[in-house]
Amino acid sequence: MGKPPIPDGPTSITASWLKQALSAGVASDLPALKEVDVEVVGAGVGLMGEVLRCRLTYEDDAPSAPDSVIVKLPSPHPKNLKMSKLLQLYKREYSFYIRLAPHVPIHVAALYYGDFEEKTHRFVLVLEDMRGMETGNRIEGATERQAKVAIRAIARLHGSYWNKVDRPPVAGLHYSLHPKYRPLVQLAYLRCLVPALKNFGDHFSEDMRRLAEAYGPRIADHMADVAAQPLTFGHGDFLLDNMFFGPDGSDDFAVIDWQVSGISSGLYDVASFMSDSVSTETRRKIERETLREYHDVLCSAGVKEFSFEACWRLYRQNMLGRLLAPIFVCGGLDLSNERGRALAENGLRKTLAAVEDLEAGEFLPTPRPLYTPANAFSILSRCAYKLYKTVR
Repeated sequence: MGKPPIPDGPTSITASWLKQALSAGVASDLPALKEVDVEVVGAGVGLMGEVLRCRLTYEDDAPSAPDSVIVKLPSPHPKNLKMSKLLQLYKREYSFYIRLAPHVPIHVAALYYGDFEEKTHRFVLVLEDMRGMETGNRIEGATERQAKVAIRAIARLHGSYWNKVDRPPVAGLHYSLHPKYRPLVQLAYLRCLVPALKNFGDHFSEDMRRLAEAYGPRIADHMADVAAQPLTFGHGDFLLDNMFFGPDGSDDFAVIDWQVSGISSGLYDVASFMSDSVSTETRRKIERETLREYHDVLCSAGVKEFSFEACWRLYRQNMLGRLLAPIFVCGGLDLSNERGRALAENGLRKTLAAVEDLEAGEFLPTPRPLYTPANAFSILSRCAYKLYKTVR
């Protein structure tokens, strides 16, 4: 049986399609499917794609077969789809599951079937349903226990590939800080910053508004500064919505949604979680202690010549880069869904507090030498932003 076509949307997920997909993947001996009940998972959460839970009913008893699977599809919103293609989100997640997932020291959903179309970036993933594990509420924030479990887990992943990104199986995967992406990220941020400040400006203090605007023309330089530090393989979207936990007292942990994964600074994952997925009060209480646990796990994994002071500094440096995500979301995505907007506001508010608390503005790059491409691009970006802000 050949592979099935990539579905156009939820209505294309039928019993026949799933049977063909599972047979082409890892479950060729499944009995016939009688029916499939498809529901959208977490409406408003999957801003960059559709996430569907498919409950399966078989013609015959199938005790070893999955009774449900998760299907991921591209976003139905043109605006979100355009940004997903620009950032290669679907290709990155597909590549992760095909090339790296079997090797990582962290629990991820099993891949039953996947397909990706290079020209259009249409894709589909059929994944293990992680029901039965505990989920968190990103708006309420993780508990102290959940935060420490998550940070220890991501430290194990980072430690496995720390300064080994030129070796298999990581070599050749998406390099998030690559020089060719830096101008694109800078321009995208500046384009999103104007509507973000217009629609969510009441969340910015005067100092944070100035920093957000000063950061825009320096993003490429900041990415270069971070790229000069130790690199590893990172999740890229290490947020509570993407996590599953075992019962209290357990270190069981799983993470999903690898669309933003790639070679990067590991401390970006830590900054993402601490600035978005715990309450501001909890972050302030456990921040330094949790970073020490992260550093201890790295050292246990064999990371050398990386002191805790260097770890803390790189965490703060990456916290400045955390301005990117909420600005992209608040200024570049369709937030017509109520929960999507609530998540965006929540993430923006907590991120701004973290950037301010940690004085991350210290890592705003100084201007490059006058007659260099980097400085010329920074000046042009600043002028273009001022013009764009005027006409908007």
